[in-house]
Amino acid sequence: MPTFEHEDVLFHYEVAGEGPVVALCHGLCGELSHVRDVVGPLPGHRTVLWDARGHGRTPPGAPDTYTFDVFARDLAALLDHLGVTEAVIGGISMGAAVSTRFAIKYPERTRGLVLIRPAWLTSPLPDGLRLFPVVADYLGRFSAEEGCRLLERSAEYQALEDTFPDTAATLRAQFFENDAVARRGRLHGIPNDTPIRSWDEITVLEMPTLVFGNTPDVVHPLSFAMEWAQRLPRGEFVQTPSRTLEFDQHAEVVRIHLKSFLAAL
Repeated sequence: MPTFEHEDVLFHYEVAGEGPVVALCHGLCGELSHVRDVVGPLPGHRTVLWDARGHGRTPPGAPDTYTFDVFARDLAALLDHLGVTEAVIGGISMGAAVSTRFAIKYPERTRGLVLIRPAWLTSPLPDGLRLFPVVADYLGRFSAEEGCRLLERSAEYQALEDTFPDTAATLRAQFFENDAVARRGRLHGIPNDTPIRSWDEITVLEMPTLVFGNTPDVVHPLSFAMEWAQRLPRGEFVQTPSRTLEFDQHAEVVRIHLKSFLAAL
């Protein structure tokens, strides 16, 4: 897997295909393969996937670098490294927020925008992400086993496990990830940031934008995706089957609409 160095972090990425560039970012605690699994190949396009700092094969940066501004700058540096001046920018969950921030900072480089299951509106720490900083705190104070036990005893976690067991399992797994303690900054910094502080910020986003949402999903409420599509100047909304309950159908709908979106640009 190719790499490039930026701000003392060695980023891992992959490029596939030829044509106009589509650059996509994964979600919190994810990696580039998770995006590939959803979007599949994009014929006629050059697809760029990357592991954000502290994710996948990319090592952590400094603890204070887990912000959407920094991640957007990282993506701009990757595109510079590849000699790409303009691309369709998109991502899943955290990746949707990174993409939004990128488009605001670099509108002239953003040919189109793709937001898959956005997890933020205009405020930090949305309800669906409230337990992630708790995990970060426990990782810094306790052993993995003790921290995990404390999390599992909390009423909020037990309620989550009853209703969204996959999300609960993701939280529990953070204690036992490789370099879990070194990477814990991502679990605090990203949930406590937000891609925008006001809807006024997105008035500059005149590029075509495709927004996907699904339900049920505690981290990515359908209402969030619908509001983004409504607020964006050229937003288009698509509801997909549940990623958790019907992954194959979810991916199929994303692929169909994404290919149509790209063909129309």
